[in-house]
Amino acid sequence: MMMTLVELNTHNLPKCPTHPEESWRKTNPETFFLPQNEVLNFQGNSAVESLNNKFLPWKVSYRNSDLLENRIQQLSNIINEDGIQALKLEQHRIILLEIGHGCVDIYASKQLKSNIELISAPFEVQSIAPKSDIGFALASRLKASSPHELIVKLESFGTEVPLVLIANQMSPNFSQCYSVLKFVLADSSQAELALIDGGNQFSYLRHSLELHENAKLTQLWIHNSAHENRNSVTLLERLVTLHENAKLNDAQIMLPQGNTRVTSNIVFAEKRAEAHSAAAVVATTGKFDYEPIQYHMAAQGKSDLNVKMIMSGRARAIFQGLVTIEKNAPQTLAKQNNKNLLLSKNARVDASPRLEILPNDVMCKHGSATGELDAKQLYYMATRGFSLNEARKMIVKSFVAESLINLESETLLSVMAESALEVALSQLPKEI
Repeated sequence: MMMTLVELNTHNLPKCPTHPEESWRKTNPETFFLPQNEVLNFQGNSAVESLNNKFLPWKVSYRNSDLLENRIQQLSNIINEDGIQALKLEQHRIILLEIGHGCVDIYASKQLKSNIELISAPFEVQSIAPKSDIGFALASRLKASSPHELIVKLESFGTEVPLVLIANQMSPNFSQCYSVLKFVLADSSQAELALIDGGNQFSYLRHSLELHENAKLTQLWIHNSAHENRNSVTLLERLVTLHENAKLNDAQIMLPQGNTRVTSNIVFAEKRAEAHSAAAVVATTGKFDYEPIQYHMAAQGKSDLNVKMIMSGRARAIFQGLVTIEKNAPQTLAKQNNKNLLLSKNARVDASPRLEILPNDVMCKHGSATGELDAKQLYYMATRGFSLNEARKMIVKSFVAESLINLESETLLSVMAESALEVALSQLPKEI
């Protein structure tokens, strides 16, 4: 357990620390701290009143597998029809989890041979971001609102590559959403994971991924709020732990609303672990704060991150990337790249990629660039018969399409990602 200056109190929820650390310097942390008497737990009751009741497990229900196709269709507001049909064609290897308020429904294909286990267990309070008192205080509030985490353990069978499809808080019943989810992939197993996060007026969703030795996971992470409340608050946290020779291929598509903060910490805990991540952020309003962390603790690790942000209207974004390489992590290769496209004069991105390197025998690169649509490109396409609006849309789409580079082409996840990206880009103004 991480010890910080914030102490747990059995009768009160932790307050926001007085002095924000550097990673929160451009974000008002108070935004993510509801008044104590307003905080609910994941079952819709007062979190303060339930502090002394630590036994609040997830209610797990196994549903009829014959309903799987119908439940896949319910994702049509996030994934277009091409993506839905691709899912239905491969439903023989799908495990669908629908997470709501304290409940999870499971729909698994009868043809699936891989072993999956679900557990509801208490989780330790820790901050996703190392040495963050604000993160620890928030995690302590999450502990009060969701005392148990849902643990999904998967061991693949032979050459089978199961697809775990998780729909998290897509139809919330209360004004607040909380969930703590942990996905564990066994030694030498391989799988695909599609995680779709929704949310409500106030959402705090935490995910942990643990890849054991020689495990390989390809993940698509989509965040698309099910609401259009510009005053909403969403906090997404992800902690990935990679053991020896583990490999993660990761694509993210974010369509935030209101005030949204995402912290993603990938920890290279053992040697020769790899992570290849890319993200596309499309925002038309609100404020989006993204803090990705590549934390190398062991030798010969490889990581690269490529983040593309498209901002229109009065949207604001903050990119605070961090690469940390400890003394025990020589021969590490780490890259971090951020490029941003502004589609209006009122949109803005503040970027600050950071490096913290302790050993000498490493290779690291980082960079960031922000700009508007290139007038020369628009002119060239106009000479080829494209209208100005068509040219703009093609440039925007090609700019953000690189975020899907870590997904093998023409696979199920790539089809899902392309369809989700189409939905995200459709939210942009018709006249860019």
